[in-house]
Amino acid sequence: MAFFSAINALLTTNSGSGTTNGIGIPRKDTARYPSLQGFISNTMKKDDNSPSFTNLFSINFATPRCMRQYFGSDRFASETGDLGLLMDYYALNLSLPSKQITTGTQVNVGSPWRYPTGTAFSQFNVNFIMPRSQYTRTFFERWTQVMASDSNQYTGFYDDMVSPVIRIYKWERGGGDQAPITADMRRAIAENPGISWSLARYYKVTACWELQNCFPYNIGTVQLNNSAATIMNLTVGFYYERYRFYPEEAFDDYGIRNKIRIPADNYWDSATNESGNPITLWDILGSAINSFII
Repeated sequence: MAFFSAINALLTTNSGSGTTNGIGIPRKDTARYPSLQGFISNTMKKDDNSPSFTNLFSINFATPRCMRQYFGSDRFASETGDLGLLMDYYALNLSLPSKQITTGTQVNVGSPWRYPTGTAFSQFNVNFIMPRSQYTRTFFERWTQVMASDSNQYTGFYDDMVSPVIRIYKWERGGGDQAPITADMRRAIAENPGISWSLARYYKVTACWELQNCFPYNIGTVQLNNSAATIMNLTVGFYYERYRFYPEEAFDDYGIRNKIRIPADNYWDSATNESGNPITLWDILGSAINSFII
């Protein structure tokens, strides 16, 4: 009996989970030593591993179909023109979409355990600086008016009311193409001997959040006053179906596609009318007889 106990303890100690049967520190050799020199030499010297900043972003809105069909001009085309620039450069801040996994609870014996059941997304908010023309607010006012007018009880088709896609691009300093040599750059290099022309590079796009089928659900309030002049801001809230996150190709993996799956017994494919184990007349008769017997 002692022999089997020793074997069980040995297997438990060397298992992949790293447990030691409640004795000692599990897998302490895998603990990474806190070395500042090692962190700087292996991580910080790589531009892609340096910290990201919250500024430097760009946002693009795809024009909803209703804004093209309802109005007789391209004045509300959000991809180009002054409207596209205002909605991008005047986007003061925004909240990136978040994702939460919904779960269910199962209790067999003892403590319950959870299992994933679906995905839930948060709303998406953008805070815009308003131009003197109120062009940005006019776009969202007309969008909501066409989408859900308060003068009738009618509604349109869903695909016509939503923006097909809203993309948020994240820029980072450096890493892009080399910047051209200009008079200002020559002057900066001459005044700072430590700066090299090879280090002068454009910004680089490192990530993209793509929100699909979006529409505004809230146009926020704006407080006016007769005190000191401040910039007018307007917050617009959006709902969306789902979002996708796209980093650079070097840091992503789409996984294995087109896996071969073996159908289970009595599996029926309605597209090909084939089955790995077809259901015969005898199977149906047997099931009926068993139902009466049981």
